[in-house]
Amino acid sequence: MAVALAHAGGVYWTDRGASQLKRMSFNGSNLVTIVLSGTVSSPGSNIRGIAFDGVSNRIFWADNGMDRLLRANSDGSGSTVLYTVTGGNSFPADVRLDLGNQLFYWCDQLRNRIQRSTLGGASVVDIITNAAAAGGPYFMDLDVPAGKIYWGDFAGGSIFRANLDGSARETLLTGNNMTRGVRLEPRERMLYWVNRDDKKVHRCPLSAFDGGTIALTHPAVQTLYTNLDTPHGLALDIPARKLYWADTGTNPGSGEGGQAVCRGDFDGSTPLEILASGSEPWDVDIDLRCTNYVEWVQRCFRRDAPPEQIDPNADPDSDGIPNAVEYALDLSPMHANRAELPMSFIAAGPVSNADYHAVNYRRRTSTSDLNYDVQVSTNLTDWASSVTNSVMVEIQVTPLGDGMESASARTLYTVSGSTNYFIRVRVTKNP
Repeated sequence: MAVALAHAGGVYWTDRGASQLKRMSFNGSNLVTIVLSGTVSSPGSNIRGIAFDGVSNRIFWADNGMDRLLRANSDGSGSTVLYTVTGGNSFPADVRLDLGNQLFYWCDQLRNRIQRSTLGGASVVDIITNAAAAGGPYFMDLDVPAGKIYWGDFAGGSIFRANLDGSARETLLTGNNMTRGVRLEPRERMLYWVNRDDKKVHRCPLSAFDGGTIALTHPAVQTLYTNLDTPHGLALDIPARKLYWADTGTNPGSGEGGQAVCRGDFDGSTPLEILASGSEPWDVDIDLRCTNYVEWVQRCFRRDAPPEQIDPNADPDSDGIPNAVEYALDLSPMHANRAELPMSFIAAGPVSNADYHAVNYRRRTSTSDLNYDVQVSTNLTDWASSVTNSVMVEIQVTPLGDGMESASARTLYTVSGSTNYFIRVRVTKNP
């Protein structure tokens, strides 16, 4: 059953210069300052990293001004301090979430360590000590399925990796001119990061590190965006193949995107888009959920996209999947990919040792304009709808996060009872 959202998805970011938490739509519209209510009324005097929890609709961030880690609901209510670092000489910087294990990670740059706690701020432990000789850890990312953590240092230009328990530490890359936002794309096994004072955004396949440490000049390192001002925090929208970054504007007038939150493509194929300006944007994270087609268009297409490209029936990447279906399955409309279309399989059923035709597909959980109907046919001409007929039974639903779920349904009749049996998933978009 679809669950209504308090608001659509969008982009969250910290404005360090203004000491404010911000939220906006994917294309930079509807920019608002999040007003806190709860234990704390101010996000802090020196706010840094931010992370969004799409399961509980909460935001987590770091305040270096008072050496503390905080949390609030996405609308600003329920604000609270999770943990305060005592003893001075601390610098809580970037923050990340492991929602599956209910864990909260952060970098402490001055204490040169990466720590974690529960999502409630309890049971604080050191994961990695002496994390980076050149100024301490500053930005990081988690690859929980692979059991890895990635991070960069403050001043040395390196990127590191270790197991989530801190063991098996590696230096992956050297040569950046101030490493900032570090993010992993797990599907394609690609590492993205910001090279701040070289004013660039890079990426590199993880396979390039199989032989050990590489330099920034290695041929596998790709430069996606250059001639920026002072790029900083980074976030990835993997299904849409978009990357967002905050630019602090420390070098005003020397490049594009200063004092703004910007967006580009995974392969750097289109010019950057400046989405919204701020005093000193520091870090960014994304709520990928979409409640309707218009929001999905804002998320997946450039703001200057022509009307014919964003039409629901258009197929701009020529992969045979129209935009409306790409929206329904959370695919990228600008990158040809048929790997996540519905898949048929054989399932067990109530009759012992019998097989049943079945299908697995992805669907949105919070939309106002989509209807999904699993249909069956014996001749590819006449189709029976599971909405109006008892022809299929849903056997499993698995939450995928970001407003998506995986659904599996099987027929009511065994394979042996049907010579020809066809299944399709019909998606209709309401006006």
